Amino acid sequence: MTSRMPLRALPAAALSLALGLAAAAPASAAADPAAPKVTAPLTSPAPGFAGEEQYSDCYTDPYAGSGAGWIGLDDVTTKVTATSASQAQLQTTFQLWDTSYGGARTDVTTSWSTYPQAATVFSRDLLKDGGQYAWRARATDGKLTSPYTAWCYFRVDHTRPTAEVTTDETPKKVGEEATFTLKGTDGGSGIACARWQTSPTFPVGWSCADAATDSRVVRLTDGSADIKVKPATWGSQAVYLQTRDNAGNLGEAQAYYYAQPTTKPAAFGDIDADGKPDVLVPDAAGNLRKPGANPLDPANARHLAAPGDGGSWAAVQYTHRGALGETAVDDLLAHAPGGEYVYRFNNDGAGHFTDQAPIHLGKPAKCLNPAGSVIDCAQHGFGADWSKVTQIAAYGSPTGDSAVDGLLPRSSLLFVENGRLWLAKFGGIRLRTAVLLSADDTSWAGYDLLAPGRAQGTDFPTLWARSRADGTIRAFSIKGTADAPDFSAFANPAAGPVLSTLTPAAHPRVGSDGDLTGDGLPDLWSADATGKVTVFPGTGTTAPHPTVTGFGPAV
Repeated sequence: MTSRMPLRALPAAALSLALGLAAAAPASAAADPAAPKVTAPLTSPAPGFAGEEQYSDCYTDPYAGSGAGWIGLDDVTTKVTATSASQAQLQTTFQLWDTSYGGARTDVTTSWSTYPQAATVFSRDLLKDGGQYAWRARATDGKLTSPYTAWCYFRVDHTRPTAEVTTDETPKKVGEEATFTLKGTDGGSGIACARWQTSPTFPVGWSCADAATDSRVVRLTDGSADIKVKPATWGSQAVYLQTRDNAGNLGEAQAYYYAQPTTKPAAFGDIDADGKPDVLVPDAAGNLRKPGANPLDPANARHLAAPGDGGSWAAVQYTHRGALGETAVDDLLAHAPGGEYVYRFNNDGAGHFTDQAPIHLGKPAKCLNPAGSVIDCAQHGFGADWSKVTQIAAYGSPTGDSAVDGLLPRSSLLFVENGRLWLAKFGGIRLRTAVLLSADDTSWAGYDLLAPGRAQGTDFPTLWARSRADGTIRAFSIKGTADAPDFSAFANPAAGPVLSTLTPAAHPRVGSDGDLTGDGLPDLWSADATGKVTVFPGTGTTAPHPTVTGFGPAV
């Protein structure tokens, strides 16, 4: 705890006078069993020190430790419990004392009541900025009067702290870290902490204690702190700052800056605009995070936003590979097992998906066979909602994954429903059609879907499927041309070439998000129950497009 002197130290003569005034106060009645009793004095808001998260309903010694706690820009409510042994009506008097030299005392009397709780409000206009005050209370039944409670002290800070955000004039790059300096001062109760973010709406009720779980809450050592920020997208943006003093008062500032488009090429699987694919796995609290990320940084997807009733992403089917709009980073798609909805979580540009509410993704209205002919959806196990879907995988573009003018083509969605494998294509942000890729049977029911991108020597994305029965991982890809695609390889999940074997018992969660090792070949990853990720590098050739024939030792 930082040691603080009281706001003003009284000279000896003033202290003697103050003590004399206290001694000269009307004497309390002698203790009488029949006299009213006044207990549980409470000050609201509770005075305290926001920096240490220390508060007290009643500071009885203003010279102990850091002194009396602080109250900010609020009216002050004082409360006690006043009781009578005979259940008589009571009248309670609250006395407010300005403890400065020659300070006045103000009495406020409540109406008569048998209700045990008594309270009064002292308007903040009665309280001087920088002042120290004390209050006490007693009750009477008209014949007998209780003793006064002990004095409850508090100090007043009516001045908001300053706040300032600065950065250099160099244009920032999307996806590259830039340094911003946060500054704050306060001449009253002192700066407690600060919170920064890149959105203008701050959460209600944030506190300095949040620094233990949120890297956006910081202590301003010597009044300042440097932070690193990755611009989310190109164009004008801002870093917003709230400073908090020990009385709880807030100061606000913002710094606008301009971010240039990233120099990194767009990549499927990239969630934070650094040009590299990213893995997301649930952490111990059920949040989705990149492995190795600072646990104090905001989660990529918060656990409370996970679909379903579990409050965790651990059991949720989730996938990301490409955007559904004109952006260079992935959106997130998610489905709770048995749930009737698939949700689309929009990327904020920096890899955070749950700062806004998700969108329900409606099922396609039209079903097609691989040749493009319309088929009856219901007769092929295709339901009106997503409740019978057991696997989903964002696949990429079924016409080829090459970027156009720096932007990736629109993604698509593979899913298994009632044992059948479907490919749903987007038109705008909606799923317009679903193509039945498998035979009209349930052979795909026991497989995990993995989307590594191009991995069989063509521009078409590949599907890897892991059998939950024996752990074999097989590869499937579109053949033909973009104008005349051939989906025949997807008909039988047991027919693709085997690349490796990872049993579900040893590797409960497997996935692929593309090239994680930087050698041009997509890789496979596995996550255990604790969220630890192991990468199995793809082996094969890279020209003209990646061809993965197996996997190397785990790294």
